Amino acid sequence: MNDVVARLRELLGSDCITDPALANGYLSDWRGLLRGNAACVLRPRSTSLLSQSVRICRGAGVGVVPQGGNTGLIGGSTPDETGLQVVINTGAMKKIRTVDQVDMSVIAEAGATIAELQSAAAEAGALFPLSFASEGTATLGGALATNAGGISAVRYGSARDLLLGMEVVLPDGRIWNGLRTLRKDNTGYALKHLFAGSEGTLGIITAAAMKLAPLPVGREVAFCAVETESQVLDFWMKLRAAADGNVRAIEYLSGSCVELAKREGLRSPVEKADHYVLVELTSSRPGAGLKDMLEAFLADRLEDGTIVDASLAQSGEQQKQIWRLREDQTELQKKAGRDIKHDVAVPVANVPELLRRSCADVEASFPDVTVVPFGHVGGGNIHLNVVLPAALGAERAAEQGRQISQAIYDIVLSLGGAFSAEHGIGRAKVGLLESKRDPVEFDLMRRIKAALNEDGSFNSGKIFRPLQREPAE
Repeated sequence: MNDVVARLRELLGSDCITDPALANGYLSDWRGLLRGNAACVLRPRSTSLLSQSVRICRGAGVGVVPQGGNTGLIGGSTPDETGLQVVINTGAMKKIRTVDQVDMSVIAEAGATIAELQSAAAEAGALFPLSFASEGTATLGGALATNAGGISAVRYGSARDLLLGMEVVLPDGRIWNGLRTLRKDNTGYALKHLFAGSEGTLGIITAAAMKLAPLPVGREVAFCAVETESQVLDFWMKLRAAADGNVRAIEYLSGSCVELAKREGLRSPVEKADHYVLVELTSSRPGAGLKDMLEAFLADRLEDGTIVDASLAQSGEQQKQIWRLREDQTELQKKAGRDIKHDVAVPVANVPELLRRSCADVEASFPDVTVVPFGHVGGGNIHLNVVLPAALGAERAAEQGRQISQAIYDIVLSLGGAFSAEHGIGRAKVGLLESKRDPVEFDLMRRIKAALNEDGSFNSGKIFRPLQREPAE
């Protein structure tokens, strides 16, 4: 292993990090719950250098762990504990190569953050639609590798839906240049979609071509109090009919989420309720009348009893404060105690049943925990998180977490859902794919992985159980 590290240092110089103090931040997940070790951390500055690094590792039989912004919540970019893997972080590859206002596309390297892409698009008078709470540090490569969704997915789709083409370094070091911006291309298999959502097990995304959208010129945000889970869905169905094409986001927050936010000093603009809905409308057309439309819609919903209270933001600052109730949830729950995360999805029609059954079952079996669900109503994607008491010991917390997760996943699957909606499987959920998926589907996935990553050297132990590997000499 020392020889491999020496060759990598010769290739990359100081971008081959071996100092434990400098490498430390790359070796654990964002929450600090999963920690590993690595022979070194690489930060190559070009696709060519990344490719050469992969070839060196491949020739020596050393496993590689691809890593983007390392903002994930399921350990997808965390190495194992052996210290025999090499982390390859793409954060130094940040160039935004082109922004095309005619083609409405952007080509950028994997290390560009989502916020940087949004800014570059805005300067060109366009919108980069992908948006989520960690966009200031999350990178394009990581977002594609996990097929991130976020708050705008109900209107623009997830990362895969915005993808036009990509550049990938394969496990054998070859570079596939598929950076095409064609909107229609039926010449064979759509290879780009194999790598989107593959979580670094099939290759390392080094650049991508992505769709842009017209830049909105109007924006309205409202926060509503709702009495029942069924009324949350009713609200969405009526909003979709009234404002189809203008809904950028429709987000659900439980009463427990808002109470958690209020304890940390945030303010709810509506009366206390068991359920809340945050809605944002946007339009790229001047004079679209969004405010009048939303005011009339909310008045009708108050009259017919779909909602019990509503607040329409009157300024950009008020819009920001409303969004903090939703976007700060991950950080707030991290502060509250050990949080068990369940990024699940069900058919939209089953969202009320998912919320009712999961909260009732978990709270009945574990009265000391707090269920704090929130998420994207329009896509059926709920982050059904549970906060355990901070005083609970690590061993007992782990056991309770396993029992709670099993109960929630059983409910999700009984409702025709999936145990991973946008965060991926990573290291935290290894084994669930094999036990929860149709065996034919699982076999096809394994065959695809074997075809591209035959020795299992890329992100071993993520999505699938790790192969047994002999240590490199």
